[in-house]
Amino acid sequence: MEHDLQTAGWTLDPDDGFVGHVGGLWRRVVDGQTQFAFIARGIHANRNGVVHGGMLMTFADRALGHTARHAAGAIRGATISLTHQFLAPVRIGDLIEMTPQVTRKSARMVFLTATAFVGEAPVVSAQGVWRVTHSRG
Repeated sequence: MEHDLQTAGWTLDPDDGFVGHVGGLWRRVVDGQTQFAFIARGIHANRNGVVHGGMLMTFADRALGHTARHAAGAIRGATISLTHQFLAPVRIGDLIEMTPQVTRKSARMVFLTATAFVGEAPVVSAQGVWRVTHSRG
């Protein structure tokens, strides 16, 4: 599956922080919008044998946070609020994709929404608010 993702223009961002512990996320830009994805692996499973909700929340947090920083031209961002609605279970082996959308932006806050899909099926919806910082200090 990784080869197919690379062929379709996706790049793996392995991350050297927390996201690296869950395998990294895939990213690509299409028509000026950044899309995010991950492949559900055994390390993402809960006791029921499907993807743990915490992985789906981590995915949404990273995707929306990256989008907030990029949209604001910010150096850093911090999650203020992030809510989720789980819509369907995600099986191990599935490819989960998300394209966050900015719904409102001010000098210090960015509001976003996104729905993650497996194919055409929505699996989780998320809404969040990020505080962004434009200086290193």
